[in-house]
Amino acid sequence: MTASLPNTRLLAVLGALLAFVGVLLIARPLVMGDDDSAAPAATPNTITRSTPPPAAAAPRIRLLPGIPGPIARELRYKNVVVVSLYGAKAPVDRKALAHARVGAKKTGAGFVAFNVFDERKANALVKFLGTADSPAVLVVRRPGTVVTQIDGFVDAEIVAQAAQNAGAHKKSKSKTKS
Repeated sequence: MTASLPNTRLLAVLGALLAFVGVLLIARPLVMGDDDSAAPAATPNTITRSTPPPAAAAPRIRLLPGIPGPIARELRYKNVVVVSLYGAKAPVDRKALAHARVGAKKTGAGFVAFNVFDERKANALVKFLGTADSPAVLVVRRPGTVVTQIDGFVDAEIVAQAAQNAGAHKKSKSKTKS
């Protein structure tokens, strides 16, 4: 008799569990509002779209051929790019490079530095521009035209003015007081 008692308890627990699952299956649609009888029937003439319409694609930026890679990359994100030509070890060139970077940042223009002693980069630049001395600053506007070329040392204010004249405008950050 003791052997049949545990089997009876197991069957009682399984039966109660099965009854609970059955009640959940019946009561769930009523409680959750998933009653299929309340849903309107679709007519054969109704067309439903399961995928949303495609979003508008971002405008494709077209650049002139022959633009050196670093300048082309910046022109994809900025409409104006300041290019600083410098010699690797010349102190005046390094100072001009720093001023060009600050001037570009003031107006929100892109910035690219070209070491004229890097032969690969210099060759790409010669194909794009022709000849140029260092230090020099170029202001390039989309689609890849050189708007301004300033040979020699220039300070950040002149670079910023040249970039602004080419169309660079820093987006202002609106400050809200709470």
